[in-house]
Amino acid sequence: MEHVQEVGDYLMERLEELNSPHIVDVRGRGLMVGIELDIAPSEIVSRGYDHGMLLVSSGTNVIRFVPPLVIEKSHVDELIEKLTVILGEIDG
Repeated sequence: MEHVQEVGDYLMERLEELNSPHIVDVRGRGLMVGIELDIAPSEIVSRGYDHGMLLVSSGTNVIRFVPPLVIEKSHVDELIEKLTVILGEIDG
């Protein structure tokens, strides 16, 4: 469980670093984390497929991250790199 908490904290920190006007909030516990958006998440989820990611929306304005418990910080870094590109495409 220590690994889950450590990587979960790292995931939240890295998501909070994303510089997008569409991110309203980052919240979660352990490895169950979500980003609240001011837009519908469908376009981000769709573009995630193009970048080799499976993203899941929750409700009308949240993208939920529930990675496997064996995730490493390097995987989080890869996620952030891809999300940065996707959000940059949307922010135009």
